[in-house]
Amino acid sequence: RTEKIYFVLDDNIRVHFNVFCTTASPHLGCANHTYITIPRVAEIGVAYALGETGRDLFRLNDLLQTMATSPRFLRPLALFRKRIAYANAFGTDFPVPGSTAAFLDRNSDYPHYFDEDFEEANDEIMEGIGRELESSNDTAISTPIQHKNDLSCPAAEKGLVVATLYTPQSDLEEEFKTENGHKRNDLALMSSSLDALGWKKIFIDMRKEIPIGATLPTPLAAIKSKFEPVETCPVRKLKPNRVVESRALADAISHSNKMDRITLPLGHNAICAFSRGAVSTKMNSGGRSVMDSLAIDLVNEISLWKA
Repeated sequence: RTEKIYFVLDDNIRVHFNVFCTTASPHLGCANHTYITIPRVAEIGVAYALGETGRDLFRLNDLLQTMATSPRFLRPLALFRKRIAYANAFGTDFPVPGSTAAFLDRNSDYPHYFDEDFEEANDEIMEGIGRELESSNDTAISTPIQHKNDLSCPAAEKGLVVATLYTPQSDLEEEFKTENGHKRNDLALMSSSLDALGWKKIFIDMRKEIPIGATLPTPLAAIKSKFEPVETCPVRKLKPNRVVESRALADAISHSNKMDRITLPLGHNAICAFSRGAVSTKMNSGGRSVMDSLAIDLVNEISLWKA
Protein backbone atom coordinates (compact mmCIF):
# COMPACT_ATOMS: atom_id res chain seq x y z
CA ARG A 1 0.00 0.00 0.00
CA THR A 2 1.21 3.45 -0.76
CA GLU A 3 -1.43 5.49 1.06
CA LYS A 4 -2.18 5.71 4.79
CA ILE A 5 -5.60 4.69 6.03
CA TYR A 6 -6.88 6.24 9.24
CA PHE A 7 -9.85 7.82 10.99
CA VAL A 8 -9.79 11.40 12.23
CA LEU A 9 -11.37 12.06 15.62
CA ASP A 10 -12.19 15.53 16.91
CA ASP A 11 -10.73 17.00 13.74
CA ASN A 12 -7.12 16.46 14.86
CA ILE A 13 -6.59 12.92 16.23
CA ARG A 14 -5.61 10.27 13.70
CA VAL A 15 -6.51 6.67 14.56
CA HIS A 16 -4.53 4.22 12.43
CA PHE A 17 -5.25 0.55 11.72
CA ASN A 18 -2.17 -0.91 13.39
CA VAL A 19 -2.55 -4.22 15.25
CA PHE A 20 -5.70 -6.36 15.56
CA CYS A 21 -5.53 -9.07 18.23
CA THR A 22 -7.92 -11.74 19.52
CA THR A 23 -7.55 -14.16 22.44
CA ALA A 24 -9.55 -17.41 22.43
CA SER A 25 -12.26 -15.90 20.17
CA PRO A 26 -14.70 -18.22 18.34
CA HIS A 27 -14.02 -17.00 14.79
CA LEU A 28 -15.72 -20.04 13.25
CA GLY A 29 -18.42 -20.27 15.89
CA CYS A 30 -19.14 -23.35 17.99
CA ALA A 31 -20.98 -25.54 15.48
CA ASN A 32 -18.74 -28.54 14.76
CA HIS A 33 -16.25 -27.01 17.18
CA THR A 34 -17.57 -28.09 20.57
CA TYR A 35 -15.24 -29.48 23.22
CA ILE A 36 -16.95 -32.85 22.85
CA THR A 37 -18.53 -33.63 19.49
CA ILE A 38 -22.33 -33.62 19.78
CA PRO A 39 -25.09 -34.20 17.20
CA ARG A 40 -26.40 -31.21 15.29
CA VAL A 41 -29.79 -31.54 16.97
CA ALA A 42 -28.07 -31.17 20.35
CA GLU A 43 -26.18 -28.11 19.09
CA ILE A 44 -29.48 -26.53 18.06
CA GLY A 45 -30.94 -27.22 21.51
CA VAL A 46 -27.95 -25.60 23.23
CA ALA A 47 -28.11 -22.67 20.82
CA TYR A 48 -31.72 -21.87 21.68
CA ALA A 49 -30.98 -22.31 25.40
CA LEU A 50 -28.25 -19.65 25.12
CA GLY A 51 -30.50 -17.18 23.35
CA GLU A 52 -29.48 -14.88 20.52
CA THR A 53 -25.75 -15.27 21.17
CA GLY A 54 -26.11 -19.04 21.12
CA ARG A 55 -27.89 -18.92 17.78
CA ASP A 56 -25.04 -16.81 16.41
CA LEU A 57 -22.29 -19.07 17.76
CA PHE A 58 -23.92 -22.30 16.61
CA ARG A 59 -24.53 -20.75 13.20
CA LEU A 60 -28.31 -20.97 13.09
CA ASN A 61 -28.02 -17.77 11.08
CA ASP A 62 -25.42 -16.50 8.63
CA LEU A 63 -23.84 -13.82 10.85
CA LEU A 64 -20.48 -15.51 11.45
CA GLN A 65 -20.22 -16.78 7.89
CA THR A 66 -20.88 -13.28 6.59
CA MET A 67 -18.32 -11.77 8.95
CA ALA A 68 -15.68 -14.30 7.84
CA THR A 69 -16.30 -14.13 4.10
CA SER A 70 -17.93 -10.83 3.14
CA PRO A 71 -15.76 -7.97 1.80
CA ARG A 72 -17.83 -5.70 4.03
CA PHE A 73 -16.00 -7.18 7.04
CA LEU A 74 -12.80 -8.55 5.51
CA ARG A 75 -11.66 -5.33 3.86
CA PRO A 76 -11.63 -3.31 7.12
CA LEU A 77 -9.81 -6.19 8.81
CA ALA A 78 -7.30 -6.27 5.96
CA LEU A 79 -6.44 -2.63 6.61
CA PHE A 80 -4.68 -3.52 9.85
CA ARG A 81 -0.92 -3.71 9.54
CA LYS A 82 -0.83 -6.91 11.56
CA ARG A 83 -3.31 -9.49 12.87
CA ILE A 84 -2.62 -11.76 15.86
CA ALA A 85 -4.69 -14.66 17.21
CA TYR A 86 -4.02 -16.46 20.50
CA ALA A 87 -5.53 -19.94 20.86
CA ASN A 88 -5.54 -22.63 23.54
CA ALA A 89 -4.16 -25.98 22.41
CA PHE A 90 -4.59 -29.57 23.57
CA GLY A 91 -8.16 -29.49 24.84
CA THR A 92 -7.73 -26.84 27.53
CA ASP A 93 -10.55 -24.53 26.42
CA PHE A 94 -14.12 -25.77 26.93
CA PRO A 95 -16.18 -22.93 25.33
CA VAL A 96 -13.70 -22.01 22.55
CA PRO A 97 -11.52 -24.91 21.38
CA GLY A 98 -8.27 -24.00 19.64
CA SER A 99 -9.57 -24.94 16.20
CA THR A 100 -12.16 -22.17 16.16
CA ALA A 101 -9.94 -19.67 18.02
CA ALA A 102 -7.28 -20.13 15.31
CA PHE A 103 -9.92 -20.66 12.57
CA LEU A 104 -8.54 -24.04 11.52
CA ASP A 105 -10.63 -26.48 9.52
CA ARG A 106 -10.07 -30.11 8.62
CA ASN A 107 -11.18 -29.40 5.04
CA SER A 108 -8.84 -26.44 4.56
CA ASP A 109 -5.38 -26.77 3.05
CA TYR A 110 -4.32 -23.17 3.71
CA PRO A 111 -0.57 -23.05 4.41
CA HIS A 112 0.85 -22.15 7.82
CA TYR A 113 4.56 -21.46 8.34
CA PHE A 114 6.55 -21.81 11.54
CA ASP A 115 8.12 -18.45 12.37
CA GLU A 116 11.62 -19.31 11.19
CA ASP A 117 10.28 -20.41 7.78
CA PHE A 118 7.81 -17.60 7.25
CA GLU A 119 9.96 -14.65 6.26
CA GLU A 120 11.22 -16.14 3.00
CA ALA A 121 7.80 -17.48 2.00
CA ASN A 122 6.05 -14.20 2.80
CA ASP A 123 8.53 -12.19 0.74
CA GLU A 124 7.92 -14.39 -2.28
CA ILE A 125 4.14 -14.21 -1.95
CA MET A 126 4.07 -10.45 -1.35
CA GLU A 127 6.12 -9.84 -4.47
CA GLY A 128 3.35 -11.51 -6.46
CA ILE A 129 0.61 -9.57 -4.66
CA GLY A 130 2.53 -6.33 -5.21
CA ARG A 131 2.57 -6.92 -8.96
CA GLU A 132 -1.18 -7.62 -8.90
CA LEU A 133 -1.86 -4.41 -6.95
CA GLU A 134 0.15 -2.36 -9.42
CA SER A 135 -1.98 -3.64 -12.25
CA SER A 136 -5.30 -3.30 -10.41
CA ASN A 137 -4.60 -0.10 -8.40
CA ASP A 138 -6.30 -1.78 -5.44
CA THR A 139 -5.20 -0.34 -2.10
CA ALA A 140 -7.54 -2.23 0.22
CA ILE A 141 -4.92 -4.64 1.51
CA SER A 142 -2.56 -4.34 4.43
CA THR A 143 1.18 -4.03 4.14
CA PRO A 144 3.30 -7.18 4.33
CA ILE A 145 3.71 -8.71 7.75
CA GLN A 146 7.07 -7.57 9.09
CA HIS A 147 8.31 -10.66 10.86
CA LYS A 148 10.92 -10.40 13.56
CA ASN A 149 12.01 -12.57 16.45
CA ASP A 150 10.37 -11.62 19.73
CA LEU A 151 12.71 -9.64 21.96
CA SER A 152 11.11 -11.08 25.08
CA CYS A 153 8.36 -13.60 25.66
CA PRO A 154 7.50 -14.41 29.30
CA ALA A 155 5.03 -17.09 28.18
CA ALA A 156 7.70 -18.86 26.14
CA GLU A 157 10.11 -18.65 29.06
CA LYS A 158 7.55 -20.50 31.18
CA GLY A 159 7.06 -23.11 28.48
CA LEU A 160 3.48 -22.09 27.65
CA VAL A 161 3.98 -21.28 23.95
CA VAL A 162 3.54 -24.44 21.87
CA ALA A 163 4.37 -22.74 18.58
CA THR A 164 3.98 -19.53 16.60
CA LEU A 165 2.84 -19.85 13.00
CA TYR A 166 2.07 -17.38 10.23
CA THR A 167 -0.31 -17.44 7.30
CA PRO A 168 0.70 -15.52 4.16
CA GLN A 169 -1.60 -13.02 2.51
CA SER A 170 -3.27 -14.19 -0.67
CA ASP A 171 -6.01 -13.31 -3.11
CA LEU A 172 -9.35 -13.58 -1.29
CA GLU A 173 -11.24 -14.38 -4.47
CA GLU A 174 -9.20 -17.55 -4.95
CA GLU A 175 -10.17 -18.77 -1.50
CA PHE A 176 -13.82 -18.96 -2.54
CA LYS A 177 -13.04 -21.82 -4.90
CA THR A 178 -11.32 -25.18 -4.85
CA GLU A 179 -8.91 -26.29 -7.52
CA ASN A 180 -11.70 -27.69 -9.66
CA GLY A 181 -13.75 -24.51 -9.44
CA HIS A 182 -16.39 -25.72 -6.96
CA LYS A 183 -17.20 -23.79 -3.83
CA ARG A 184 -15.77 -25.00 -0.53
CA ASN A 185 -17.99 -25.95 2.38
CA ASP A 186 -18.94 -23.17 4.78
CA LEU A 187 -16.35 -23.76 7.50
CA ALA A 188 -13.48 -24.32 5.06
CA LEU A 189 -14.44 -21.12 3.25
CA MET A 190 -14.61 -19.16 6.49
CA SER A 191 -11.25 -20.57 7.60
CA SER A 192 -9.36 -19.90 4.37
CA SER A 193 -10.92 -16.44 3.88
CA LEU A 194 -9.67 -15.31 7.26
CA ASP A 195 -6.28 -16.97 6.76
CA ALA A 196 -5.86 -15.13 3.45
CA LEU A 197 -5.60 -11.82 5.32
CA GLY A 198 -2.25 -12.88 6.84
CA TRP A 199 -2.08 -13.76 10.55
CA LYS A 200 0.32 -14.51 13.34
CA LYS A 201 -1.13 -17.41 15.36
CA ILE A 202 0.20 -18.22 18.81
CA PHE A 203 -0.79 -21.55 20.35
CA ILE A 204 -0.74 -21.76 24.13
CA ASP A 205 -0.60 -24.82 26.41
CA MET A 206 -2.15 -23.85 29.76
CA ARG A 207 -2.30 -27.33 31.26
CA LYS A 208 0.41 -26.93 33.86
CA GLU A 209 -1.02 -23.56 34.92
CA ILE A 210 -4.55 -24.85 35.56
CA PRO A 211 -4.68 -25.54 39.31
CA ILE A 212 -7.57 -28.01 39.19
CA GLY A 213 -6.19 -31.33 38.01
CA ALA A 214 -4.70 -34.61 39.07
CA THR A 215 -1.39 -36.29 38.40
CA LEU A 216 -1.70 -39.90 37.34
CA PRO A 217 0.07 -42.57 39.39
CA THR A 218 3.62 -43.29 38.25
CA PRO A 219 2.82 -46.75 36.78
CA LEU A 220 0.17 -45.29 34.46
CA ALA A 221 2.46 -42.46 33.36
CA ALA A 222 5.23 -44.97 32.70
CA ILE A 223 2.95 -47.12 30.56
CA LYS A 224 1.96 -44.07 28.53
CA SER A 225 5.55 -42.91 27.99
CA LYS A 226 6.46 -46.36 26.73
CA PHE A 227 4.25 -45.81 23.68
CA GLU A 228 4.65 -42.05 23.22
CA PRO A 229 7.35 -39.94 24.95
CA VAL A 230 5.89 -37.13 27.04
CA GLU A 231 8.19 -34.57 25.42
CA THR A 232 6.87 -35.31 21.93
CA CYS A 233 4.68 -32.34 20.97
CA PRO A 234 2.16 -33.04 18.17
CA VAL A 235 2.59 -29.51 16.79
CA ARG A 236 6.39 -29.41 16.90
CA LYS A 237 6.49 -32.79 15.18
CA LEU A 238 5.16 -30.95 12.11
CA LYS A 239 8.10 -28.51 11.92
CA PRO A 240 10.22 -30.61 9.53
CA ASN A 241 7.44 -30.23 6.95
CA ARG A 242 8.09 -26.44 6.86
CA VAL A 243 4.60 -25.82 5.48
CA VAL A 244 1.68 -27.08 7.56
CA GLU A 245 -1.87 -27.20 6.22
CA SER A 246 -4.77 -25.97 8.30
CA ARG A 247 -6.20 -29.48 8.53
CA ALA A 248 -2.97 -30.96 9.89
CA LEU A 249 -2.64 -28.20 12.46
CA ALA A 250 -6.26 -28.68 13.55
CA ASP A 251 -5.55 -32.35 14.25
CA ALA A 252 -2.29 -31.60 16.05
CA ILE A 253 -3.69 -29.09 18.54
CA SER A 254 -6.66 -31.34 19.35
CA HIS A 255 -4.42 -34.10 20.70
CA SER A 256 -2.88 -34.18 24.13
CA ASN A 257 0.59 -35.64 24.52
CA LYS A 258 0.71 -35.36 28.30
CA MET A 259 -1.29 -38.18 29.79
CA ASP A 260 0.60 -38.05 33.10
CA ARG A 261 -1.69 -35.25 34.29
CA ILE A 262 -5.39 -34.62 33.82
CA THR A 263 -6.69 -31.05 34.05
CA LEU A 264 -10.09 -29.47 33.66
CA PRO A 265 -10.55 -27.44 30.45
CA LEU A 266 -10.39 -24.06 32.18
CA GLY A 267 -7.95 -22.43 29.79
CA HIS A 268 -10.49 -19.99 28.33
CA ASN A 269 -10.32 -17.64 31.31
CA ALA A 270 -6.79 -18.62 32.26
CA ILE A 271 -5.19 -17.57 28.96
CA CYS A 272 -6.22 -13.94 29.54
CA ALA A 273 -5.68 -14.02 33.33
CA PHE A 274 -9.35 -13.23 33.87
CA SER A 275 -9.84 -11.66 37.29
CA ARG A 276 -13.10 -10.96 39.08
CA GLY A 277 -12.53 -11.49 42.75
CA ALA A 278 -9.96 -13.40 44.78
CA VAL A 279 -10.93 -16.87 43.55
CA SER A 280 -10.78 -16.16 39.80
CA THR A 281 -7.59 -14.13 40.26
CA LYS A 282 -5.92 -17.11 41.89
CA MET A 283 -7.37 -19.63 39.45
CA ASN A 284 -6.26 -17.73 36.35
CA SER A 285 -2.99 -16.25 37.54
CA GLY A 286 -1.06 -18.64 35.28
CA GLY A 287 -2.15 -16.62 32.26
CA ARG A 288 -0.39 -13.43 33.36
CA SER A 289 2.76 -14.36 31.47
CA VAL A 290 0.67 -14.82 28.31
CA MET A 291 -0.81 -11.36 28.70
CA ASP A 292 2.65 -9.96 29.47
CA SER A 293 3.89 -11.47 26.22
CA LEU A 294 0.95 -10.00 24.32
CA ALA A 295 1.58 -6.57 25.84
CA ILE A 296 5.28 -6.72 24.93
CA ASP A 297 4.41 -7.78 21.39
CA LEU A 298 1.92 -4.93 20.98
CA VAL A 299 4.30 -2.33 22.41
CA ASN A 300 7.14 -3.54 20.19
CA GLU A 301 4.97 -3.47 17.07
CA ILE A 302 3.60 -0.01 17.77
CA SER A 303 7.00 1.37 18.79
CA LEU A 304 8.62 0.17 15.57
CA TRP A 305 5.76 1.47 13.44
CA LYS A 306 6.30 4.67 11.49
CA ALA A 307 3.17 6.68 10.71
